[in-house]
Amino acid sequence: MALASLAAADDDPNETAQAVAAYYAARPAVRPLAPMRTVPFSSDKKWSGAAFEGRAYVMGAGRFVMGDAFDAFEEQAGELAATARVLAVARVEGFDPDGAIVGAPALLGFVCIHDQIRATAAQTIGYFKDQGVSVNVISGDDPRTVAGIAAQVGVEGAEEYVDATTLETPEQVADALRRYHVFGRVKPEQKKQFVVALQEQGHVVAMTGDGVNDTLALKQADCSVAMAAGSDAARNVAQLVLVDNDFASMPKVVAEGRRSINNLQRSASLFLVKTLLSMTLAVLFVLLPWQYPFQPIQMTLISAFTIGIPSFVLALEPNKERIRGRFLENVIVKSIPGAVCAVLGVLAVNAVGRLALGLDYGQVSTLCVLLTAWVGVMLIIRLSVPFTPIRTALLVVVVGGTVLGATLLHGLFGIEPFTVPMAVLLAVCAVAASALFHWLYGVFGRWHEARLARWA
Repeated sequence: MALASLAAADDDPNETAQAVAAYYAARPAVRPLAPMRTVPFSSDKKWSGAAFEGRAYVMGAGRFVMGDAFDAFEEQAGELAATARVLAVARVEGFDPDGAIVGAPALLGFVCIHDQIRATAAQTIGYFKDQGVSVNVISGDDPRTVAGIAAQVGVEGAEEYVDATTLETPEQVADALRRYHVFGRVKPEQKKQFVVALQEQGHVVAMTGDGVNDTLALKQADCSVAMAAGSDAARNVAQLVLVDNDFASMPKVVAEGRRSINNLQRSASLFLVKTLLSMTLAVLFVLLPWQYPFQPIQMTLISAFTIGIPSFVLALEPNKERIRGRFLENVIVKSIPGAVCAVLGVLAVNAVGRLALGLDYGQVSTLCVLLTAWVGVMLIIRLSVPFTPIRTALLVVVVGGTVLGATLLHGLFGIEPFTVPMAVLLAVCAVAASALFHWLYGVFGRWHEARLARWA
């Protein structure tokens, strides 16, 4: 009757109280008492209580309910905690005006609640382990119970756990996070400390939770995930809410995020090459004695087949590669080799073509267009490795479209007929640009990999 009365007296029941209430709802023979006063559950004291006519009861974590008197029952509770969440139910004299227990609690018994582990939980944890993600479990429950559940779903190092009540300083929290992965008796403010400590160690932290006591950590995390069935506070601060309340959806969410970011990085690299090329040439040709070598219609040809169509295809392609490094740096590293080669190629064509070969503006412009398109094709090839059927088809369309525009539609795009000097100059510049491009791409690639290795 004490347990049924406590569950029924809770005005804002948590999942534990709801489970107890549901149990006794199927047993109408047990009739709960009418409460005269209730003391709600809090993460600090870790128990709830209620006073009835002539008696008062509390239910919560044994150590927090019984204090030092719990030592006599520690072994029994420890055996139960290995497989279930264990709550102590005790009779007390009453509560003071601040809601604290009056008198010495008299233990009535233990309540064991078994959490239902989803069939997909171990598979989901395994997915994140395979992806190199370190999984930490932080809970307000008994660390032995938390460790038992963590071991069932395959959390690494679950056999070694920490009682967070023993962690008194930020330094102790940081040290524990380097060595352990399972933590129990964690207070709400400590959960935030855990997130901050991981961030200070250079980690990108994702936090999942569904209760009010998770809101501080959710707000601090780099990525916060809440369950739709969780508290309003958790849903409001979370960046992502799982409407099906199933953590097994996270691999799909991660895959979609990777597809978006990785493909956006590749598309941005193409756009940035054109931006850097246009800005640099605009400044240089204000100072040089030559006319700007591109006509607007020619930029349309280059943009369509080396930027627009490739970006569209690459943006929609599946991509599950793990995100590494920083977005802007990743984009710049892939863009600089193409931009440098294109600028130097245009300058070389203008200098040699005009000064040494005596080519007119139309001929120089034609060579600049084709050489810039060639650099764009080389970047697309680099971004497409490893090749797939879609990427191979994209390369065929890019090359075919550029050739079509330069031959059958040469009048529309201002492409002049080729002469022997033009062909020789284009071939030499294309070979030189290819060699320089691959050398620069390798240099920047190795530099970038070294930076990523230092961050890992």
